[in-house]
Amino acid sequence: MPELPEVEATRRRLDAWLAGQPIVAVHVADASSVRTGLTSRPSDAVSDPAAATRPWIGTVAGTPLRRGKRLGLRIGSSGLLAHLGMSGKWIRRAPGDPVPKFGRIGLEVPGRVAWFVDPRRFGCVTVCPAEAIDGALATGLGPDALLELPDGPGLAARFAVKRPIKIALLEQDRLAGLGNIHAVEALWRARIHPDRRCDALTAAEWAALSSAIGAQMTFAIADLGEDD
Repeated sequence: MPELPEVEATRRRLDAWLAGQPIVAVHVADASSVRTGLTSRPSDAVSDPAAATRPWIGTVAGTPLRRGKRLGLRIGSSGLLAHLGMSGKWIRRAPGDPVPKFGRIGLEVPGRVAWFVDPRRFGCVTVCPAEAIDGALATGLGPDALLELPDGPGLAARFAVKRPIKIALLEQDRLAGLGNIHAVEALWRARIHPDRRCDALTAAEWAALSSAIGAQMTFAIADLGEDD
């Protein structure tokens, strides 16, 4: 399941492919991929995805944004929010190429099409006014585990609970972006057992965990190569 490093790598690819480019076409291969919100349910699809995405055509894509595992992209006065779900990713194809396997929606700019592909269909995009994207990205989420990582005392304050630290690290309202894989890797780096209770960690361990999360995010992003 994509976590913060995978989503950040995706954001950087979309930045290279789309930012500053005019959207010349939107290809909706799966109507259920355009939903009323960031939901995992295909039944929450908008009634007319072509009409919903039509305002993007002829306008210029901005710089892709990310918070936690969410993506945002301003396109003129409109824009999109995206969540990769359990198996989603964005890939690049040439204009006129066949729809890629599991392709759901494609944004065409001169010379390329960025396709959202998702075998399991838990991911989606949703249309959002450009001025609302920042707020929508942040709603319900804690600080970003890469861009806004709290220091040791900050983590201790946010995780002042009696739950095991590994379980608490998955709660996106405390710290946005970690999932099972990178939470465990960060705890291993900090030499903290996943079952340790948050309220039992020492100040030194919180400091070590903050450093470990930052190191794991940086390492994992660097380890993700070009994927198109």
